[in-house]
Amino acid sequence: MKKLLEYLSPIDKVLLSFVLLILAGACILYLPVCTTGSISFVDALFTSTSAVCVTGLIVLETAKDFTFVGQVVILLLIQLGGLGIMTFSVALLSLMGGSVSIKWRFTLQNMYSDVSKLPIRNILGRIIIYTFTIEITIALIMFTQFIKRFTFAQAVWHSIFHSVSAFCNAGFSTFSNSLMDYNGNTVIVISIAIAIITGGIGFLAMSELFNVKSFRLKQMWKKLTLHTRIVLTTTTILIFGGMLLFYILEYNGILHNMSVKEKLLASFFQSVTARTAGFNTVDIGALREGTCLILIFLMFIGGSPGSIAGGVKTSTFAILWFFLVSRLKGLRQIAVWERALAYDNVERAVTLVVVSGLFIFFATFILVVVPTLPTGEFLQSFFEVTSAFGTVGLSMGITPKTVPLERIILCVVMYTGRLGPLTLISALTMHKKTINIKYAEDHIMIG
Repeated sequence: MKKLLEYLSPIDKVLLSFVLLILAGACILYLPVCTTGSISFVDALFTSTSAVCVTGLIVLETAKDFTFVGQVVILLLIQLGGLGIMTFSVALLSLMGGSVSIKWRFTLQNMYSDVSKLPIRNILGRIIIYTFTIEITIALIMFTQFIKRFTFAQAVWHSIFHSVSAFCNAGFSTFSNSLMDYNGNTVIVISIAIAIITGGIGFLAMSELFNVKSFRLKQMWKKLTLHTRIVLTTTTILIFGGMLLFYILEYNGILHNMSVKEKLLASFFQSVTARTAGFNTVDIGALREGTCLILIFLMFIGGSPGSIAGGVKTSTFAILWFFLVSRLKGLRQIAVWERALAYDNVERAVTLVVVSGLFIFFATFILVVVPTLPTGEFLQSFFEVTSAFGTVGLSMGITPKTVPLERIILCVVMYTGRLGPLTLISALTMHKKTINIKYAEDHIMIG
């Protein structure tokens, strides 16, 4: 066993730790004390995978099918999955006085973007402090609203659960209809949206924003790194662009009977939550096809690097956009705010988008084509697979109707989306020896 662990790379250990946590969570959720009735192990496995991968897709109602003990287990799985098993393991090792190996250091720095300037314990300390500070603050704000409807104990539990679920971009709710009853509640909608956004912009961007000494926009902007500028700009454009499109497409649709305030809140919230959170204040299954395609686009992009969110990430989308613009202008370099992006960033972005797109295509293909699977409808299957890959959790209502084989497929999609396809490819190819041979270049016709 010891030799096997020595052979495994840090990435292998991260992948294995998530698998072990998912299996452990499934075994615990399968116990009678966690459920109000009997459930299958596949359902327990699906729920555990969705919680650890902070997705939010469900085949059983969290509020009705799980006891308080089961809900606590789900919350712990969300928190552990959100922060990452590796983060916790390295943090514990540091607290115990152990030394962190060079391999683990580079792995952690790769997962949390450009943090090489900070000591390893500083990184871990900030991640944990920011996480719990934001979760406690959001919980206290929501408590002021939930106490109007529930008992003190119930209000505390609903506040804590939704705060952790929102910041971890999980989308699990202790309410059967998610947050549809609170569509017009500005405090609930905005506080959860803030938790989702802060959890999705990444710890590097969050750290920079918390350490800003000047509140003047111009001076603050100059102090931020190129990474944080791109993340904040892209996030803002996607949120308000998605909000505008949702508002226009559903104005005479699902928003028809709402007041102007409720329409704006619903449009804003669904644009925010589509990028990996999974809460909903409207019935997703009743949306128009055009709106569903917009949500699929947002789910595919997801959050930002080094965050709890899934998807191909905002920086990937931004890099491809800058690359396209530079090519259309005939420029050799990709210049952004007087800085040139390294070309290997473009290569990684293209690879990630292509691999992710192909993965979603094949997963959707299986759900639609295999005759033993009852789902069969393309848009619903495409929506569900993209939601699982982006660790979003939004559903058009077909997930509870799936058969065990479909649920296992969606578990694989959630696991891949949470850790990233490139991480899995790296783990599979890391131990293979490569021989670098340079061949003569040739050209073929394009377009």
